[in-house]
Amino acid sequence: MDFNYKNIILKDIFNDQEITDIYKHIEETPEDRRQLVEQFSHTAYLSWLPQHVVDTIVTRAQEASDKELVLRELSFARYEKVRDNLEVRLTPHRDETFREPRVTVDIQLKSNIDWPIVVEGKEYLLKDNEALTFAGTHQVHWRTKREFSDGEFMDMIFCHFSAKDYVPEELGPFPSDPSMYSEHDRVMKAKADFWTEKYNES
Repeated sequence: MDFNYKNIILKDIFNDQEITDIYKHIEETPEDRRQLVEQFSHTAYLSWLPQHVVDTIVTRAQEASDKELVLRELSFARYEKVRDNLEVRLTPHRDETFREPRVTVDIQLKSNIDWPIVVEGKEYLLKDNEALTFAGTHQVHWRTKREFSDGEFMDMIFCHFSAKDYVPEELGPFPSDPSMYSEHDRVMKAKADFWTEKYNES
């Protein structure tokens, strides 16, 4: 798959009924499927969304790709200040969780703040019910620095796709030993280190 992937903003992702259905589904997510990710101070809801909502996500994601995509993972996440000692932040990174190429569609469902996403140094500011497309495994991405106040929040749906014709490789887990990095791992680590230095200087 070509990972000079188009970074575009998709508008008007869901209709009003779909948004209502999403929040009803999220409210009904069992407690054992909710996880506070302290590293980023967001609460992840690890629950697949209703199928008609998933169908809409797949259809809209396909607009940004000339290859047929398959939705592999999705989750709902709420960023907010949950404790004074937890900073809400998202530093430069690539998605090491996935050991095969992934196309990412980040959907901003609802928010009461502005908080740009940055991909390879370019900022994208989403409005509610808009999404940004990028290659999470091949493009370093992050959020601008921002201090959250009480009551501020951002609700996101993270969607990760692979190409339908992709042939999986036996890559195994991400290696902790740098001497075991693949060429892709080395290139991406160098890019992440570069953008992290810029981020820390800002």
